[in-house]
Amino acid sequence: MSYSWNKPLENLPEEMTAIWSCTKEGCNGWIRDNFSFKDIPVCSQCASSMVSSNKILPILVSSDQQIKLYRKNQRKDTKS
Repeated sequence: MSYSWNKPLENLPEEMTAIWSCTKEGCNGWIRDNFSFKDIPVCSQCASSMVSSNKILPILVSSDQQIKLYRKNQRKDTKS
């Protein structure tokens, strides 16, 4: 029996996502806009100001049931 729960998901669906990026040179801090609690957040790594931008990121799955369904469908696709 093979346990694949901790294996990374492959070919995750991605979408253009609104993010906040750090303005300090050399800092790579960023946060998804929907995870920010402030209108204009500050960088959690260096406390610098942040600017709004976009980035292509994997779509976040909202529940364990959706993750299980996605993994199940992924296994079906590899077996076919």
